[in-house]
Amino acid sequence: MSDDYSEQKVKINAHIPPDLDYVYRDIANVFVGDGDVVVEFGNFHRSMPGNATISNRIVLSVANAYELQNNLAQALAEAQKKLQQELNK
Repeated sequence: MSDDYSEQKVKINAHIPPDLDYVYRDIANVFVGDGDVVVEFGNFHRSMPGNATISNRIVLSVANAYELQNNLAQALAEAQKKLQQELNK
């Protein structure tokens, strides 16, 4: 039996607190290492062109990074299809 949750379809209930922070990021960097993927998010400095600050660093297993990639691709494809349908009306 594998400990890797991405190989198993586990149904979970996610709790989202009402005071959850939403933040805007305009930079994303991805680094792939041995066994993990590091995703960094940050923002450009508006008053200092050419400068940026990395604000969040998230580490994923390779399997979870693939799942994120698949989920993001599917969500973007669905959003594009919906937008195209709206434009065709």
